[in-house]
Amino acid sequence: GALGSAGPERGLVGHFLTGALATILATPCSAPFLGTAVGFALARGAPEILGIFAALGVGLALPYLLVALMPGLAARMPRPGAWMVVLRRILALALLGTAVWLLSVLAAQAGLVAALLSSGLLAAIALVFYGGRRLGRARETGGALTAAVAVLALGAVAAPAGFAKVGAEPVPAVAAADSWRPLALDEIPRLVGEGKTVFVDVTADWCLTCQVNKSLVLDRGAVAQRLAGSEVVTMRGDWTSPDEAISRYLASFGRYGIPFNAVYGPGLPEGRPLPELLTDSAVMEALDRAAGG
Repeated sequence: GALGSAGPERGLVGHFLTGALATILATPCSAPFLGTAVGFALARGAPEILGIFAALGVGLALPYLLVALMPGLAARMPRPGAWMVVLRRILALALLGTAVWLLSVLAAQAGLVAALLSSGLLAAIALVFYGGRRLGRARETGGALTAAVAVLALGAVAAPAGFAKVGAEPVPAVAAADSWRPLALDEIPRLVGEGKTVFVDVTADWCLTCQVNKSLVLDRGAVAQRLAGSEVVTMRGDWTSPDEAISRYLASFGRYGIPFNAVYGPGLPEGRPLPELLTDSAVMEALDRAAGG
């Protein structure tokens, strides 16, 4: 509230605090490109860190700079009104959906108990924030109870995914398709020497961009048929839980986040990394190049 109320009347300090608030609110939107850039910067030296963070600062400040240069843009912005209440409810549903997804990942990794405990904690937080301010009003209390019940329901939905793993150590996931092998880096040179093309996919349950790449590119159409061919060996590494071997492998390509895909073959013996967001044409071209075409 203090940062949000810091306006022009406070001078440069108010402007600075407003920008700081915008930056804090924007930090969750870090995938897939920003997280990779920050990870790369922090793994390098001072010049890279200062350069990348300076570029991020300019990018975050750009909307304010544009309005300052062209004040007429401010008049075209939406005016506050009832539409904000509707938008808030829509975004609330999006956040509930995000909670379902995160709890399902937690249930798969840590088990039923952890998911239910987290759901209970979220419900308690909802009661405090939604009901604590106006506890005397039935409407607010009802809203808080509704939020609490919703969060507990999310836990009930997410928990079955990890029911079978209660008390068990997390097991690296293997791709559903039989053609995918677990990632074995020491086998890649041998397979390439035999004339094979090797396609590597590093993924994680919590990586939404990875799931999009699978659904839209890797598991459908011509790309899926090509990957299932006898001349291509597909390997998948699971980074849902921390894995130092995978971390070192990503770092060898200058990458520090996922999604990550690479193609090896007689034409690309050292491997070629692909963009974070895959396309059919990018994958097919890399496969052709790796095969020596």
